[in-house]
Amino acid sequence: MRFLAKRFVVAAAFVVCFGTSTTLLAQVQFTLVHVNDTHSHLDATGPKDAQLNGTTGGMAKAASLIGYIKATEPNVLTLHAGDAFHGSLFFNAYFGVPELQLMASLGFDAMAVGNHEFDLGPDTLAYILYNAFPPGQPGALPLLSANIDLSAHPYGLDNWIQPSIIKEVGGVKVGIFGMTVPTNPTTNNGDVAILGGDDPVKLMQIAGYQMQVLRLQGCQVVIMLSHLGTMYDEAVAANVPGIDIIVSAHDHYAFAQPLQVANPYGQKVLIVEAGTQYQHVGSMHFTLGPTGVTLDDYTLLDVDATVPAAPQVQGVVNYLKYGIMAQYGDVYYTPVAYATADVKYDYDPIDTTTPKRDTAMGNLITDAYRAKTHTDVAITPNGLISEGLSHGYIVAEDLFRPVSYGYDTETGLGLKMATFDMMGYELVKGLEVGLAYYGINQDFFLQASGITFKFDPRRPVGQRVMLPTLRINGQKLNPYKKYSVTVNTGVVYLLPLLGVTVTNLQFLPDLEYSVLKSYVSQLGLVSYKSQGRIKDVSLDD
Repeated sequence: MRFLAKRFVVAAAFVVCFGTSTTLLAQVQFTLVHVNDTHSHLDATGPKDAQLNGTTGGMAKAASLIGYIKATEPNVLTLHAGDAFHGSLFFNAYFGVPELQLMASLGFDAMAVGNHEFDLGPDTLAYILYNAFPPGQPGALPLLSANIDLSAHPYGLDNWIQPSIIKEVGGVKVGIFGMTVPTNPTTNNGDVAILGGDDPVKLMQIAGYQMQVLRLQGCQVVIMLSHLGTMYDEAVAANVPGIDIIVSAHDHYAFAQPLQVANPYGQKVLIVEAGTQYQHVGSMHFTLGPTGVTLDDYTLLDVDATVPAAPQVQGVVNYLKYGIMAQYGDVYYTPVAYATADVKYDYDPIDTTTPKRDTAMGNLITDAYRAKTHTDVAITPNGLISEGLSHGYIVAEDLFRPVSYGYDTETGLGLKMATFDMMGYELVKGLEVGLAYYGINQDFFLQASGITFKFDPRRPVGQRVMLPTLRINGQKLNPYKKYSVTVNTGVVYLLPLLGVTVTNLQFLPDLEYSVLKSYVSQLGLVSYKSQGRIKDVSLDD
């Protein structure tokens, strides 16, 4: 999506001069260690070993790499670009408190506030931070966001979240400011507001102001710790001078090498991002010299089966797992089923080798819905599927992570199920909403069971479904027929935004996680892939 940054142009009057108040006498070398979008993956996941432990990612393994770098290299900065919350039973059981405390103990210098930090609302976030870092006690992890207005929040979120910090590393002042993507509706709730909204020019202005403030305080290196997404990050890099490095997040990209974007003065801004779930740790060496920051080298370190877990961190993780099993049973060490291959949860939006846009995980989840309710159709958006399944044995926690959105106060788990009826033309309207964002934002793209259709993204928004190809259980869609539909409650809450009308809405007592677990256990062998239920005809040409 790098080319999208070219769409944003900042008026020449916005490009401001900047300067530093100190003179660099010698070159100073730094190591930047970074992660992002870790989503409460404290323990390794991925393919299982003989003891049914995961072998990939997880905080305990990443801690080994981070600790080694901090112990062996000078002038290390350790940063997290946001979204530590949501994604596993660790969050639902402990609300992110242990992960925040572990990050502080590992010496993280700062974390950007991501959109998922607000999933349970600002008041709950304040409660979480109070428990993680009680006021007056040292050792809190600095949380950064310059585009969130906390002034009206009654419980003092600004005690923990600030726009920026200055770290002195190797005798050099390094300024770090945070940015948060304006996507989570629970963020803008009256007490907390996103400054500038999603206007790229206003976001650039905020970034420019933070850069100036830090430069005027003598910072010779300025880092934007960003949870805006790469599209916005590249726009900031291209239009705002004075930012040296952007540690990016939100898109879950894993850049093998930094993106290099020329700022208005032709200087290269380095943009890095390290995937998700602690599956990678980024390590960048850079030098500050008389002409500014230059890249020495960069390595995206794999957190795989060859990386041992840090014993002390793994000990904490195991203790937390015992607490989860006491509440939910053996979700870690009792096989539920076996996956004959990886069950992928997304498609590559720039992959032109296949027109298939249904995903293996989307097919599995929506088939599970219909197996439970026997409705005509089942749908769920990509944005409510967190991850897929790895080849090999599947345990219950593996099945919670893909559907870990939401929080059910009765069980402490995720979303529940619902059914409703809708006319055929309303169903098409809902599909068109998802297709309006095709190629821009995959979150709204709908996965489905009981539906097959082709679409053409070259057509105008609202006219992309190829109606002659649309089938409901093999039968041509009747726009004036009423169809029964199964969804999770997250979709129900989105219906007003989708602009569709439904009738006979019924909320079911069943958890999405339980429905998926029951279906997978009945299958025994899970062999799901993209089947061509949804096809992009532009890729057939």
